[in-house]
Amino acid sequence: MSVELIRDLLKIDQVTGENHTQALVEGDILVPDIKPDISNVLSVDGMVNITKKEILQDKIVVDGVVNFKIFYTAETGDQPMYSMNASAGFNQNIDMPGIKSDMMSEVIAAVEHVDFQITNERKLAVKSVVNLSAKALDSSKMDVLREIYGLEDVQVLRNKIQYNDLVGSNQAETIVRETFEIDEDLPEIREILRCEAVAVEKETKVTDGKVIISGIVKTNTLYLGEDERNPMIQLKHEIPFTHFVELNGAMKDMDSKIAVKVDDIFTEVKENLDRDRKLFDVEATVKIEASVFDQEEKEVIIDAYSPSKKLKVEKKPVVFQQTLGKNTANMIVKETLDIPENQGDAFKILSVNTRPVLTDYSLTEDKTIIEGLIETGVLYLSQGKDQKVHSFQQEIPFRHFVEIPGAKENMEADVDLKVFDVDFSLINPEQVEVKVNVGAACVVKKNAQLEVLVNAEEMEEVVDVTKNPSMTIYFVQPGDTLWKIAKRYNTTVESIVKTNEISDANHILPGSQIIIQKNYEYKF
Repeated sequence: MSVELIRDLLKIDQVTGENHTQALVEGDILVPDIKPDISNVLSVDGMVNITKKEILQDKIVVDGVVNFKIFYTAETGDQPMYSMNASAGFNQNIDMPGIKSDMMSEVIAAVEHVDFQITNERKLAVKSVVNLSAKALDSSKMDVLREIYGLEDVQVLRNKIQYNDLVGSNQAETIVRETFEIDEDLPEIREILRCEAVAVEKETKVTDGKVIISGIVKTNTLYLGEDERNPMIQLKHEIPFTHFVELNGAMKDMDSKIAVKVDDIFTEVKENLDRDRKLFDVEATVKIEASVFDQEEKEVIIDAYSPSKKLKVEKKPVVFQQTLGKNTANMIVKETLDIPENQGDAFKILSVNTRPVLTDYSLTEDKTIIEGLIETGVLYLSQGKDQKVHSFQQEIPFRHFVEIPGAKENMEADVDLKVFDVDFSLINPEQVEVKVNVGAACVVKKNAQLEVLVNAEEMEEVVDVTKNPSMTIYFVQPGDTLWKIAKRYNTTVESIVKTNEISDANHILPGSQIIIQKNYEYKF
C-alpha cells in the first residue's frame, strides 16, 4: 500500500528586495511680488511627501514633492522677518533586480539636508537631498506535508512555525479643522509666519473590515503681531481626530502597524466679533497608512521515516520572519545651546525647530539601544534698538533605549523617531535651554529558517534488521537527539524511552549510555 499524503498551504510574506538611494531635488524660489527683497536668509526647511509609488520590473518608481519654508530678513521692509513657501517635485527610480510588478512595496522618505544660495535679491536657489529607503515584498506559497498515512510504523517529527501573515495594507486621508482664538492680552495677528503640525497616534482598534485610528494633531504656530514691543508670538494647540482605513479581511484582535503623518497644513486669519484679527483657522490633511497582520501558527513535518520500509522524503527550506515584540519609549532631551559669539545677544527666543535623525541602533539583551541627533534651528530677536532677527543651527546628540523582552544581538529592528513637543527658555542673553520630547517606536524581528517536508514516497526496499545485534549500547554524542538515534538504528523514540526509562525525551546528555534493542517482527 502506497503512502497517502495530506498537504497544507504555507503562505509567508518575504522581503524579496531592499535598497536605499538618494534623490537630488533642485529648484529656484522667487520672492512673491508683495514681499520685499531678500537681505539675509535665516533658515530654509524642507519636508518631503511621497505622492505616488509604482513597482515595476526590477525597480520601484517614486514621485514626490519637497515643501520648503523660508525665513528671511529685508532691509526695505517694515517687518523684522518674512516667510515664504515653495515646493519642488522629483521622480526617482530605486533599482531592485528580480522584483515584479505584482509585488507590494514600502517606501520611506526623509530630507537629509537643504542647501541654498541667494541668486539675487528676488531669487533663491535651493538643493535638497532626500533619502529613500524601499522594500519589495512578495507572498511565498508552498505545499507542505501535514500528515502521512499508509504505513503502520511511520514516524514523523513535527515543529511549529509562527509568523505574521500580512492580511492587507491600505491608506486613507482625513482633514481636521479647528478655529482658535488667541488670548485677550496678546496682540492681533498681522501674518502667520509658520504653522507646523505633527500627528500622534493615540489608540488603534482593528475591527471587521477596517482599522479605526484615534489621535491628535499638535500644532505650533508662529505669528507676526501688531505690537512692535512684542512682534512675534508662538502658540501651541491640539486637534483631536478619529478616522478609519478600510481593509478587506481585517478582523478583531488582529495586529496592526500604523503610520500617521500631516501632509499639508493651511491657515487663515479671521476677525472675531469685536472685529479684531484674533481668530485663525487651521486645516490639516492627515495621511494614515495601515497594515494588518494575523498571527499564524502552523504545525509542519520536518522529518519522517519508517523502521521497516525505505521512505524517500523531499525537503525544502522555509525562510520566514518573526515579530518578536514592539514597544514605544519617550525621552526628554535637554540641552543648553550657546548663541554664536559673532551674532547679537538674544532678547527673545522666537521659535525652535527640530528634526530627529537616527544615526545608529544596536540590540542587546531585552532592549534596543538608540543613538541619534536632534537637528535644532533657533530663531531669536537680538538686543538693541532695531531688534534684528538672527538664527543658528546646532545638533544635540542623544542615546536612549526601548525595552523589548526577548531581543538579542543578532536580530533586526525597525525604529521610528518623532518629536512630540519642544519647550525652550532664554537662560541669559548668550544661552537658551531646549527640552525636546522625542518618541521612539521600535519593532524587533528575527529571521528564521526551517526545512520542511514537501513530499514522501514509499520505496520497494525493505529495511533489513535481521543482521543487527539484539542489543546495542550507544554513547550519546554532542548534538544527538533521540529522533536522530532512533532513525539511525531503525527503531522508534518511544521504544528507546521505554527501554531506558528516560523521563525527558528532549533532554539527553552527551556521554550517557543508551540501550537500543532490536525490534523484529517474525512473519509466518
